Amino acid sequence: MRTLLLFSLFLLGTASQAQQAAPTWLEQSLYGNGKINAVLAVVGIIIVGIGIWMTRMDRRLSSMEKKLGK
Repeated sequence: MRTLLLFSLFLLGTASQAQQAAPTWLEQSLYGNGKINAVLAVVGIIIVGIGIWMTRMDRRLSSMEKKLGK
């Protein structure tokens, strides 16, 4: 139990140090020019589109299962 606690604290410390340094090319190219908003918008649209597609496919499959069950 103690080793698990120490290991988790070690991972927590390592992860926090890894997240502090952001690449400078990313800051200059995306954050500096305001392109990050466009990237986030495109990613958001893709995620919403996949969610809508999954919902529609689930409804279609449910209706097909009901038809086959009768």
